[in-house]
Amino acid sequence: MLFRSEMYFHYDLGKKTYLSPFTYGNADPIVEFAEKLKKTGSSDDWKMGKKLEPKMRTYVPIIVRGKESEGVKYWGFGKQIYQELLAFIADEDYGDITDLKAGRDIVVEFQKGEDVGNTYGKISIRVKPNATPVTDSKEVLEKILNGQKDLKEIFPEPSYEDLKTALQNWLDPEASGESEERSEEHTSEL
Repeated sequence: MLFRSEMYFHYDLGKKTYLSPFTYGNADPIVEFAEKLKKTGSSDDWKMGKKLEPKMRTYVPIIVRGKESEGVKYWGFGKQIYQELLAFIADEDYGDITDLKAGRDIVVEFQKGEDVGNTYGKISIRVKPNATPVTDSKEVLEKILNGQKDLKEIFPEPSYEDLKTALQNWLDPEASGESEERSEEHTSEL
């Protein structure tokens, strides 16, 4: 059973999100291009290279209270939530918060972007103080233990060529029919 998985994504590349093959230790043409840009010595190239680097999201299997019979779901979050959770996990006063018999519930609160003054909103977590079992049902526990989907099924790895095409289209949107503005000077570097 998976506890957590760090996955890397390219966001807003031609209005799409792509899983980076870097997640599984494989070659990624977008990462390769970003590295070339960062080595040119140009501040603008370095910034574009940084923007093109994949961003990490951590996925953990969860059980939603009140919906335990639906089995394992996945919750994906960024670096800040990841660090907050690691702090609870490292704190021996909490014990093993992931234990199915004596773990802790985590309350996730989401505020909309318009309420907090940004585009994405804000997520905060609160680990409950009392240890609780995930379920009293043997059938539900069996489903939880043996029914977890593989993240590779949920996020299939794109091919090297698909990512190379997506990058070319992002760099030269007129050639691909997309309307976003991009620098044309780097298209030939692929």
